[in-house]
Amino acid sequence: MNKQLLSTTGLILATILFLSFNIVTNGNLKSARIDLTENKLYTLSEGTLNIIGSLKEPIALRFYFSDKVAQELPSLKSYAQRVQELLEEYQRASDGMIELTIINPEPFSDNEQRAKQYGLQGVPIEGEADPLYFGLAGSNLLDGVESISFFQPEKEDVLEYDLTKLIYKLTSLNRKSVAVISAAELEIDGQDYDPLKGDILSGGAKPWAFMAELRQLFNVSSLPMEIRRIPSSIDVLMVIHPKEFPESTLYAIEQYVLRGGKLITFVDPYSESDIPEKDSENPMAAIVYSRSSNMPELFKAWGFERAAADVVADRKTAIKVDFGARTNNKPIDYVLWHAIPADQLNSEQAITSQLKKIEVATTGYFKEIEGATTNVIPLFSSSDEAMLVDKRVVQFRNDPLALLTKYLPGTLSYPIAIRVNGPVKSVFPNGIKDADGNVTKSSKHLTESKQDIDVIAIADVDMLKERFWVQLQDFYGEQITYNTSNNIDFLINAIDEMSGNNGLISVRSRAGFSRPFDRVLALQREAEKHYRTQERELQKTLDETKQLIARMEVERSGSGGELLNVEQQQEITEHRIMVHKTQQKLREVQGNLRKDIDALDTKMKFFNIGLIPLLVALLAVLTGWLRVRKRTQGRLEQ
Repeated sequence: MNKQLLSTTGLILATILFLSFNIVTNGNLKSARIDLTENKLYTLSEGTLNIIGSLKEPIALRFYFSDKVAQELPSLKSYAQRVQELLEEYQRASDGMIELTIINPEPFSDNEQRAKQYGLQGVPIEGEADPLYFGLAGSNLLDGVESISFFQPEKEDVLEYDLTKLIYKLTSLNRKSVAVISAAELEIDGQDYDPLKGDILSGGAKPWAFMAELRQLFNVSSLPMEIRRIPSSIDVLMVIHPKEFPESTLYAIEQYVLRGGKLITFVDPYSESDIPEKDSENPMAAIVYSRSSNMPELFKAWGFERAAADVVADRKTAIKVDFGARTNNKPIDYVLWHAIPADQLNSEQAITSQLKKIEVATTGYFKEIEGATTNVIPLFSSSDEAMLVDKRVVQFRNDPLALLTKYLPGTLSYPIAIRVNGPVKSVFPNGIKDADGNVTKSSKHLTESKQDIDVIAIADVDMLKERFWVQLQDFYGEQITYNTSNNIDFLINAIDEMSGNNGLISVRSRAGFSRPFDRVLALQREAEKHYRTQERELQKTLDETKQLIARMEVERSGSGGELLNVEQQQEITEHRIMVHKTQQKLREVQGNLRKDIDALDTKMKFFNIGLIPLLVALLAVLTGWLRVRKRTQGRLEQ
């Protein structure tokens, strides 16, 4: 009786202790958790903590979420909880400088009206009469307002960056100044475009997407291509596609750099974004049109040069592209377009240390000049299996399939982006000549740099084009951007680093993409290399045989005879049998393309799905057997 009472009392005490423990931990350790993700995606980064810690004035964050409308959307409710918990971490880390309010905007309420005024988006949900709000509005003491109109679950990997950027924009009063000079052919900042209406007038062009990204964080201005002096108030100068720049502009750029100005320049041996206008009277004009840009005189004085004649081909990092009929309507490895992975980015430079992928197209490369007074640091490079292709091959007879099948791996890695520091001398020590032949100088002409120059040069212009870093999708009338590479992150990191503003670099670099199966991709490249070579040979044999049969039939019909003789019939029959066998071999080759990949896929499924349950089952059987054995031994001992 006493044992039963003790057992009941112990059970009651254990229950009370369990409930008490849960109540205490839920109230005091609500935010405690262990982040086991590889890149600590659920832990505030150092950059976020630094920005929060630097807050001088309080800011208010209002998180709007229609909880009732989202009752039938468990995945969205889960993501909303993730957003709310992260915002609460921001609040806790701010020492009271961030005021967070959670708002459920009821239909036709003042809260719903304010959500609309802040620019938050009400999304219709099937089966629900009321729209769903899931966004954030932030404000500071100066009535500055920033918002995230709707939290897209697909953008969870950049959630911290989006939140920190919103806070940074509310607190950053003195934005850095960035100026852009570009070739007129690119129309980077648009032409006859009304950004308020989103309308493009006849013959106009919309600005490149990266300009909008820059304007969110910096004061951005466009300078004319023909400029005589770069204002010293510019923190960072961007020169894009300096194609046939006049000497006066090159002189202005050089003097800006010699005065201590920071320069980022994009040059290109063959810019695919520089598309020539069609001339029906002279169709050859488009073919011979130059798409190259360079600043050889300045680069040489700064201790490096861009190789003028070559573009870099790299099978190891090639992007798959479908060229339609030219590649039998199948995507192939286009060796002139590269997705450069993290291990080819400089891990010792803050600009690139945590980036994951940069995409470039028909890119050039840089070479150091012997005896230079500067230090040249590669920021990202090709793989060590790259080869060089004469840019005339691309310009006049670009055959993607031929480039792939004739590809010969090299042994060198070619720097595509570099950073240059050190003392330099002027290319124009005596100034420049004006239109009348008179030598002129700027009022504060320098013949050498006042301090070590700081220049970043990239041998590709196309990486700024949308197709290589972002996807735009329409979300109920609003354009939503999804970054597909770190191209824009690289650019903004470079501007931040050069202007001494490192707050967002570590946060921005955490933006992740899907992690590839490297072993699968390597097998696929090897199998496809073998497949493409065989396919090309078989296709050539097939086409030649078909042409031979057609020629024999045409020649016979043209001779006036009504029937083919026995030898001719037999010859055509043999050729047709050859066509059939060739087609059969071609199908076999195409079928073998995924053989090794499917085998690896089967192994991965076994290890991921079957092996663990099998081990658990074996462990259970072993444990049960040991228990039975122990009991049996105990009985025998008794």
